[in-house]
Amino acid sequence: MSFDTHWLAQLLGLLACAIGITAFLQRQDSKLRLHLTLNGALLAVHFLMLGATVAAINCLLCAVRTWISGYYRTTLVMLLFIVLAWGLVIPQINHPIQWLTVIGTTLSTYALFRLDGLALRLCMLASTICWVTHNIWAGSIGGILLEGSFLVINSYTILKMYRTQRSTPSLVKENP
Repeated sequence: MSFDTHWLAQLLGLLACAIGITAFLQRQDSKLRLHLTLNGALLAVHFLMLGATVAAINCLLCAVRTWISGYYRTTLVMLLFIVLAWGLVIPQINHPIQWLTVIGTTLSTYALFRLDGLALRLCMLASTICWVTHNIWAGSIGGILLEGSFLVINSYTILKMYRTQRSTPSLVKENP
């Protein structure tokens, strides 16, 4: 990879970071999904340019999955995305740390299709831990910043939602 291509890939990763950074600040699940869809599409290109094919496939699939989960939240559609992720990614794995992308993607797929509110964000937090570890290994500056930000911001939002739930439980699920 040439110097220019490497830095263009890093810039795309940083752009994805800028778009995704606000995702977990959203307390409305539909806005969370929109931010994550755009983030995933940009990260797919970023990882492809870095030569991290496994992560690129996962990110593109995640972008499509996140968008669709806003409209179709059936178990069958969820299982379709899990099988697609496993079928497309597992054959590409050539290092044990790449399994974290499969685990993270499976967790976030389950969260987006079956969970809401606080539970959604807690499961996404577990997925984030998988991805930040992978991104450190892959050398993705934007990915590390993004997932690190997700870790901090999502934890903060989880805490806020938990406090809100304790005081007014009916406001937590879809707080505009």
